[in-house]
Amino acid sequence: MKKFLLAAVFCAVSGLNAAAYFNGGLSQTTGPHGYSGANLDLVIGSGNLAFEPSFATYTSNDRSINGKTFRTYALRGEWEAKKCTLAGFAGATPEVNKYSNKFFGGDITFPLASGYRGHSRLAGPGASGSGIDVGAGLKRTIHTQTIGTVDKDTGQTEGSVFAGAKILMLNVSASYTGYTYDAGQASAQNFIPGLNFELAAKPRSSVNVKLDLPGQPLLTPFVSYTGTKYKGGLADSSAYLLGAYIDLRIAAANVSYQIFDSGSGKDSFLSVGAGIKF
Repeated sequence: MKKFLLAAVFCAVSGLNAAAYFNGGLSQTTGPHGYSGANLDLVIGSGNLAFEPSFATYTSNDRSINGKTFRTYALRGEWEAKKCTLAGFAGATPEVNKYSNKFFGGDITFPLASGYRGHSRLAGPGASGSGIDVGAGLKRTIHTQTIGTVDKDTGQTEGSVFAGAKILMLNVSASYTGYTYDAGQASAQNFIPGLNFELAAKPRSSVNVKLDLPGQPLLTPFVSYTGTKYKGGLADSSAYLLGAYIDLRIAAANVSYQIFDSGSGKDSFLSVGAGIKF
Protein backbone atom coordinates (compact mmCIF):
# COMPACT_ATOMS: atom_id res chain seq x y z
CA MET A 1 0.00 0.00 0.00
CA LYS A 2 2.84 2.43 0.83
CA LYS A 3 4.52 1.78 -2.55
CA PHE A 4 1.18 2.22 -4.31
CA LEU A 5 0.60 5.61 -2.65
CA LEU A 6 4.09 6.83 -3.51
CA ALA A 7 3.69 5.76 -7.13
CA ALA A 8 0.29 7.48 -7.37
CA VAL A 9 1.66 10.72 -5.91
CA PHE A 10 4.62 10.65 -8.32
CA CYS A 11 2.31 10.17 -11.30
CA ALA A 12 0.03 12.97 -10.11
CA VAL A 13 2.91 15.42 -9.63
CA SER A 14 4.43 14.48 -13.00
CA GLY A 15 1.20 15.33 -14.79
CA LEU A 16 0.62 18.77 -13.25
CA ASN A 17 0.45 21.88 -15.39
CA ALA A 18 0.27 25.62 -14.79
CA ALA A 19 -3.32 25.34 -13.50
CA ALA A 20 -2.29 22.89 -10.77
CA TYR A 21 -3.00 23.37 -7.10
CA PHE A 22 -1.67 21.79 -3.90
CA ASN A 23 -3.03 21.59 -0.37
CA GLY A 24 -1.25 19.74 2.42
CA GLY A 25 -1.94 19.53 6.13
CA LEU A 26 -0.78 17.76 9.26
CA SER A 27 -2.90 17.47 12.41
CA GLN A 28 -2.39 15.96 15.86
CA THR A 29 -5.05 14.84 18.35
CA THR A 30 -4.50 13.98 22.01
CA GLY A 31 -6.96 12.61 24.53
CA PRO A 32 -7.49 10.44 27.62
CA HIS A 33 -6.00 6.99 28.25
CA GLY A 34 -2.86 7.93 26.35
CA TYR A 35 -4.72 8.53 23.08
CA SER A 36 -2.60 10.13 20.36
CA GLY A 37 -3.47 10.38 16.68
CA ALA A 38 -1.96 12.13 13.68
CA ASN A 39 -3.22 12.74 10.15
CA LEU A 40 -1.28 13.77 7.05
CA ASP A 41 -3.53 14.77 4.13
CA LEU A 42 -2.45 15.99 0.70
CA VAL A 43 -4.47 17.24 -2.26
CA ILE A 44 -2.68 17.40 -5.61
CA GLY A 45 -4.85 18.59 -8.47
CA SER A 46 -4.90 20.01 -11.96
CA GLY A 47 -7.96 21.22 -13.81
CA ASN A 48 -10.88 18.92 -12.97
CA LEU A 49 -8.79 16.03 -11.61
CA ALA A 50 -7.35 15.65 -8.10
CA PHE A 51 -5.53 12.98 -6.08
CA GLU A 52 -5.65 12.88 -2.28
CA PRO A 53 -3.16 10.55 -0.56
CA SER A 54 -3.46 10.36 3.23
CA PHE A 55 -1.74 8.72 6.17
CA ALA A 56 -3.13 8.37 9.71
CA THR A 57 -1.75 6.90 12.93
CA TYR A 58 -3.33 6.36 16.34
CA THR A 59 -2.51 4.71 19.63
CA SER A 60 -3.93 4.51 23.16
CA ASN A 61 -3.79 2.42 26.30
CA ASP A 62 -7.32 1.05 25.85
CA ARG A 63 -7.60 -2.74 25.83
CA SER A 64 -8.48 -2.93 22.11
CA ILE A 65 -5.29 -1.03 21.17
CA ASN A 66 -3.06 -1.95 24.12
CA GLY A 67 -0.47 0.76 23.51
CA LYS A 68 0.20 -0.34 19.92
CA THR A 69 0.40 2.12 17.02
CA PHE A 70 -1.95 1.58 14.08
CA ARG A 71 -1.26 3.11 10.65
CA THR A 72 -3.80 3.65 7.90
CA TYR A 73 -2.86 4.42 4.27
CA ALA A 74 -5.44 5.68 1.77
CA LEU A 75 -5.72 7.22 -1.68
CA ARG A 76 -8.68 9.17 -3.03
CA GLY A 77 -9.25 10.39 -6.58
CA GLU A 78 -11.75 13.06 -7.69
CA TRP A 79 -13.03 14.07 -11.08
CA GLU A 80 -15.12 17.22 -11.45
CA ALA A 81 -17.70 17.09 -14.23
CA LYS A 82 -20.02 19.91 -15.23
CA LYS A 83 -22.95 18.70 -13.14
CA CYS A 84 -21.27 16.68 -10.38
CA THR A 85 -18.03 15.57 -8.77
CA LEU A 86 -17.26 11.84 -8.71
CA ALA A 87 -14.75 10.30 -6.29
CA GLY A 88 -13.35 6.90 -5.46
CA PHE A 89 -10.99 5.78 -2.71
CA ALA A 90 -9.27 2.76 -1.22
CA GLY A 91 -7.01 2.08 1.74
CA ALA A 92 -5.83 -0.33 4.40
CA THR A 93 -4.61 -0.64 7.98
CA PRO A 94 -1.83 -3.27 8.19
CA GLU A 95 -2.04 -5.84 10.97
CA VAL A 96 -1.14 -4.67 14.47
CA ASN A 97 -2.17 -6.37 17.73
CA LYS A 98 -3.99 -9.09 15.69
CA TYR A 99 -6.24 -6.53 13.91
CA SER A 100 -6.23 -5.15 10.34
CA ASN A 101 -8.69 -3.74 7.83
CA LYS A 102 -9.05 -2.79 4.19
CA PHE A 103 -11.66 -0.54 2.61
CA PHE A 104 -12.85 1.04 -0.62
CA GLY A 105 -15.75 3.20 -1.76
CA GLY A 106 -16.87 6.32 -3.53
CA ASP A 107 -19.15 9.34 -3.40
CA ILE A 108 -20.88 11.81 -5.67
CA THR A 109 -21.60 15.50 -5.03
CA PHE A 110 -24.12 17.63 -6.96
CA PRO A 111 -23.91 21.46 -6.98
CA LEU A 112 -27.31 23.15 -6.79
CA ALA A 113 -26.04 26.74 -6.95
CA SER A 114 -23.47 28.72 -8.87
CA GLY A 115 -19.99 29.37 -7.56
CA TYR A 116 -19.28 25.66 -7.17
CA ARG A 117 -15.77 24.21 -7.44
CA GLY A 118 -15.03 20.53 -6.90
CA HIS A 119 -12.15 21.13 -4.49
CA SER A 120 -13.99 23.90 -2.60
CA ARG A 121 -17.48 22.68 -1.76
CA LEU A 122 -19.78 22.81 1.24
CA ALA A 123 -20.84 19.17 1.46
CA GLY A 124 -18.99 15.90 1.32
CA PRO A 125 -15.37 14.91 2.08
CA GLY A 126 -13.06 17.92 2.24
CA ALA A 127 -15.95 20.40 2.06
CA SER A 128 -15.03 24.04 2.58
CA GLY A 129 -16.55 26.14 -0.20
CA SER A 130 -19.68 28.09 -1.07
CA GLY A 131 -22.98 27.37 -2.80
CA ILE A 132 -25.50 24.58 -2.19
CA ASP A 133 -24.32 20.97 -2.47
CA VAL A 134 -25.91 17.58 -1.90
CA GLY A 135 -24.47 14.12 -2.30
CA ALA A 136 -24.19 10.51 -1.23
CA GLY A 137 -21.42 8.01 -0.56
CA LEU A 138 -20.82 4.30 -0.04
CA LYS A 139 -17.93 2.59 1.77
CA ARG A 140 -17.10 -1.08 2.27
CA THR A 141 -14.70 -2.17 5.05
CA ILE A 142 -13.43 -5.65 5.89
CA HIS A 143 -12.28 -5.91 9.52
CA THR A 144 -9.93 -8.84 10.21
CA GLN A 145 -9.03 -10.11 13.67
CA THR A 146 -6.90 -13.11 14.58
CA ILE A 147 -8.75 -15.17 17.19
CA GLY A 148 -6.56 -18.00 18.39
CA THR A 149 -4.82 -19.11 15.21
CA VAL A 150 -7.67 -18.27 12.83
CA ASP A 151 -8.34 -14.98 10.99
CA LYS A 152 -11.97 -13.89 11.39
CA ASP A 153 -13.55 -11.30 9.08
CA THR A 154 -16.46 -8.94 9.57
CA GLY A 155 -17.75 -6.94 6.61
CA GLN A 156 -19.08 -3.42 7.22
CA THR A 157 -21.03 -1.29 4.74
CA GLU A 158 -21.55 2.45 5.25
CA GLY A 159 -24.08 4.46 3.30
CA SER A 160 -24.14 8.23 3.74
CA VAL A 161 -26.03 11.27 2.50
CA PHE A 162 -24.81 14.83 2.99
CA ALA A 163 -25.78 18.41 2.19
CA GLY A 164 -24.35 21.88 2.65
CA ALA A 165 -25.44 25.45 2.04
CA LYS A 166 -24.48 29.05 2.74
CA ILE A 167 -27.27 30.60 4.84
CA LEU A 168 -26.83 34.30 5.58
CA MET A 169 -23.35 34.50 7.16
CA LEU A 170 -23.11 30.80 8.00
CA ASN A 171 -21.85 27.77 6.12
CA VAL A 172 -24.08 24.89 7.26
CA SER A 173 -23.40 21.22 6.52
CA ALA A 174 -24.96 17.98 7.72
CA SER A 175 -24.55 14.27 7.09
CA TYR A 176 -26.23 11.00 8.01
CA THR A 177 -24.42 7.64 7.90
CA GLY A 178 -26.03 4.23 8.32
CA TYR A 179 -24.05 1.03 8.95
CA THR A 180 -24.74 -2.65 8.29
CA TYR A 181 -22.57 -5.67 9.15
CA ASP A 182 -22.08 -9.18 7.85
CA ALA A 183 -22.07 -12.05 10.30
CA GLY A 184 -18.58 -12.32 11.80
CA GLN A 185 -16.60 -12.30 15.01
CA ALA A 186 -13.99 -9.65 14.23
CA SER A 187 -14.03 -6.43 16.23
CA ALA A 188 -14.17 -3.06 14.45
CA GLN A 189 -12.16 0.14 14.69
CA ASN A 190 -13.80 3.15 13.05
CA PHE A 191 -13.33 6.83 12.33
CA ILE A 192 -16.92 8.10 12.58
CA PRO A 193 -17.68 11.31 10.60
CA GLY A 194 -17.52 14.25 13.00
CA LEU A 195 -15.27 12.58 15.58
CA ASN A 196 -11.59 13.58 15.75
CA PHE A 197 -10.46 10.21 17.09
CA GLU A 198 -10.69 6.47 16.38
CA LEU A 199 -13.40 4.49 18.17
CA ALA A 200 -13.34 0.72 18.79
CA ALA A 201 -17.06 0.06 18.29
CA LYS A 202 -19.70 -0.92 15.74
CA PRO A 203 -21.86 2.14 15.02
CA ARG A 204 -25.42 1.63 13.77
CA SER A 205 -26.06 5.21 12.64
CA SER A 206 -24.46 8.63 13.00
CA VAL A 207 -25.58 12.23 12.43
CA ASN A 208 -23.24 15.21 12.14
CA VAL A 209 -24.14 18.92 11.89
CA LYS A 210 -21.50 21.63 11.47
CA LEU A 211 -21.67 25.43 11.39
CA ASP A 212 -18.85 27.68 10.11
CA LEU A 213 -18.79 31.47 10.42
CA PRO A 214 -16.50 32.70 7.60
CA GLY A 215 -15.74 36.31 6.77
CA GLN A 216 -13.91 37.23 9.96
CA PRO A 217 -10.40 38.68 9.46
CA LEU A 218 -8.15 35.62 9.11
CA LEU A 219 -10.34 33.61 11.54
CA THR A 220 -13.25 31.20 10.86
CA PRO A 221 -14.81 29.82 14.05
CA PHE A 222 -16.88 26.63 13.85
CA VAL A 223 -19.02 24.34 16.00
CA SER A 224 -20.15 20.77 15.38
CA TYR A 225 -22.42 18.14 16.92
CA THR A 226 -22.21 14.37 16.30
CA GLY A 227 -24.74 11.87 17.63
CA THR A 228 -24.08 8.12 17.23
CA LYS A 229 -26.06 4.94 17.96
CA TYR A 230 -24.27 1.59 18.32
CA LYS A 231 -24.80 -2.13 18.00
CA GLY A 232 -24.03 -4.54 20.83
CA GLY A 233 -25.96 -2.75 23.56
CA LEU A 234 -23.67 0.28 23.85
CA ALA A 235 -25.27 3.53 24.96
CA ASP A 236 -25.79 6.32 22.44
CA SER A 237 -23.00 8.92 22.35
CA SER A 238 -22.88 12.66 21.74
CA ALA A 239 -19.87 14.77 20.76
CA TYR A 240 -19.54 18.57 20.80
CA LEU A 241 -16.76 20.28 18.87
CA LEU A 242 -15.61 23.91 19.07
CA GLY A 243 -12.73 25.32 17.07
CA ALA A 244 -11.40 27.79 14.53
CA TYR A 245 -9.51 27.93 11.23
CA ILE A 246 -6.81 30.53 10.65
CA ASP A 247 -6.23 31.36 6.98
CA LEU A 248 -2.99 33.13 6.00
CA ARG A 249 -3.45 32.66 2.23
CA ILE A 250 -0.68 30.15 1.48
CA ALA A 251 -0.60 28.84 5.04
CA ALA A 252 -3.40 27.75 7.36
CA ALA A 253 -3.85 26.44 10.87
CA ASN A 254 -6.67 25.06 12.98
CA VAL A 255 -7.39 24.18 16.58
CA SER A 256 -10.40 22.40 18.07
CA TYR A 257 -11.64 20.98 21.36
CA GLN A 258 -14.09 18.08 21.42
CA ILE A 259 -16.12 16.73 24.34
CA PHE A 260 -17.27 13.13 23.87
CA ASP A 261 -20.14 11.88 26.05
CA SER A 262 -20.29 8.07 25.85
CA GLY A 263 -23.35 7.82 28.07
CA SER A 264 -21.27 6.59 30.99
CA GLY A 265 -18.71 9.40 31.15
CA LYS A 266 -17.17 12.34 29.31
CA ASP A 267 -13.76 12.59 27.64
CA SER A 268 -12.03 15.55 25.99
CA PHE A 269 -9.83 15.64 22.89
CA LEU A 270 -7.62 18.48 21.68
CA SER A 271 -6.64 18.77 18.01
CA VAL A 272 -4.20 21.18 16.36
CA GLY A 273 -3.13 21.31 12.73
CA ALA A 274 -1.31 23.35 10.11
CA GLY A 275 -0.85 23.25 6.36
CA ILE A 276 0.14 25.02 3.17
CA LYS A 277 -1.66 25.58 -0.12
CA PHE A 278 -0.77 27.07 -3.48
